[in-house]
Amino acid sequence: MRATSFVSNLSHIKNLNLLKMPLPEDQQLLKLSDELVETIRATFDTPKNYRPVHAKGQLVKGYFTPHKDASSQRCLLTKMPPHKDASKLSNAPIFTQPSTPLIMRYSTDTGFKNLPDNGENGSRGFAIRFVLSEDGHTHYDIITNNAYGFVVSTGEGFLDQFKAMRDDKMEEFLDKYPHARYFMENQSPAHSYSFATEQWHSIHAYKFVNDEGKERYFRWRIVPWQGVMKHSKADAAKQEKNYQFDDLGYRLSHNKPIKYRLMAQLAEEGDEVNDSTKVWPETNEFAEMGEIVIDRLWEMDGGEPAGREQKRIIYDPIPRYMKGVEVSEDPLLEVRTAVYLISGRIRREHIQEEVQQAVK
Repeated sequence: MRATSFVSNLSHIKNLNLLKMPLPEDQQLLKLSDELVETIRATFDTPKNYRPVHAKGQLVKGYFTPHKDASSQRCLLTKMPPHKDASKLSNAPIFTQPSTPLIMRYSTDTGFKNLPDNGENGSRGFAIRFVLSEDGHTHYDIITNNAYGFVVSTGEGFLDQFKAMRDDKMEEFLDKYPHARYFMENQSPAHSYSFATEQWHSIHAYKFVNDEGKERYFRWRIVPWQGVMKHSKADAAKQEKNYQFDDLGYRLSHNKPIKYRLMAQLAEEGDEVNDSTKVWPETNEFAEMGEIVIDRLWEMDGGEPAGREQKRIIYDPIPRYMKGVEVSEDPLLEVRTAVYLISGRIRREHIQEEVQQAVK
């Protein structure tokens, strides 16, 4: 099954000219974001036609179907029954229409475009675009990674991290940011057997709004149907250099789709919703919102001209075009958004240059 329906009612958007990803107006924030992009590129010596972080990646396509009635199912994460209808939490159209097309991207961490899957770094990214219009320009994006929480809580801390990496002063950085040391020692992710056995988490909290105007903060959790399976560091090192992306290519070229459950971890009283370093208790309620299916690669030879749309895509951490999901006041949100847009515009200036994806 592939999604064929699109959102046609954009009445909640007052001005259709806003259907774009604008830079923030805060000049100090823009300066910080510019410096971040420059510092990250310098740290990894990343070519300008590649993303400065998550440079190695692969685009895929699929679809999302919401849970209309999950009353007969139980959340495996908490043993609690999920909400009977995702639309009761949010009036977002993706939870009421039969299905929504998806454009997704798996990636490794850092700006090294040839980072080995079997190396020391087990951090991975998974970005999801819900396509809300026929031309694809209206969308809702979820950006996740496989770590719990985040290493810093501000853009300034993020810049300090990459400066320390660039200048080989990580111990000084870890002394200045004690949580970063804790994160790297306790929350750095292990290597998964496959992307099909990886669990993904949104960094930021967002807010559901339903038809009655009721609000509930949440974080996304994407759970593999096959279950989470991880290598030890020693076993990961024994795998092939491109083993995770090779597995992805094999599955999708042999009619073996990857499936995930889209969950929302709901905030409870006392949970910090504006700090990405603060994880919430696993005893919190989880709502089951629907199913994500990945069924094909989106390769660079697709489209007209070939590869243009693939190179142009910029994922957006801020939900701009869809009612029912709103931002928190997490200070990292606007910084990450500006960094994504600035680096994306640089990539678009080099769109004629070849870009290789991770599936060979």
